[in-house]
Amino acid sequence: MSLAVVDEKSLPSDLQRDGLLEWVGQRARNGRTLRAFLSSVAFAALRPQEALVLRVRDMRLTEKSGVLLIRPRPLSGIDAHTGNVTGAPRVVPACPELVDILRAEVARRGLRPEDAMFTREDGLPLSGAIYRKVWRQAREAVLETHEIDSPLARSVGDLRDARISTWLKDHRTALDVLMVAERVGVSASSLVRRFPHCFQQSREAANDLIEAAFADQHSG
Repeated sequence: MSLAVVDEKSLPSDLQRDGLLEWVGQRARNGRTLRAFLSSVAFAALRPQEALVLRVRDMRLTEKSGVLLIRPRPLSGIDAHTGNVTGAPRVVPACPELVDILRAEVARRGLRPEDAMFTREDGLPLSGAIYRKVWRQAREAVLETHEIDSPLARSVGDLRDARISTWLKDHRTALDVLMVAERVGVSASSLVRRFPHCFQQSREAANDLIEAAFADQHSG
């Protein structure tokens, strides 16, 4: 299956992202929890499904920095029932802004290490139907009329892609690209194919970048 190329027009700017997140956070019902959830997608480039299963124990947060441990998803029905997973967690850095949001949410709700990080105010699971509905409402409330009918931030996943795009645009070496790939849980080659706008080199140069990244990985 070929990977879909990310449309630059779907990626919100930092200002647009912040406006959308602020609107969500001001909702009376589940607003702050939803803002924290969406911020983990926007600032740590988590997949929404990964953020939904995040527990307090999976976060290592200090006053100024932190990391999130993204555990592999269960591979079988038995594992899904028991909660057992195999493989090492993926370590994702949390920027200071995200750290502040997550620490505030833990304190506000008095969450314990085993608690799910993102649940509704009544304690029930936060579902995809809920956050997608709120995201649609946020777009309609925050974006300009012509933007609402455009691909801009049409899905929550566009927050993840926008963050990945920012990280890739800052790359300087093949190792940088490999580090981004490991951070977001994909291959270096898929990043080059999905985010061509982040690579100003020719296709040959991009291929060289991928080969160098894998060579660096296997020589370490």
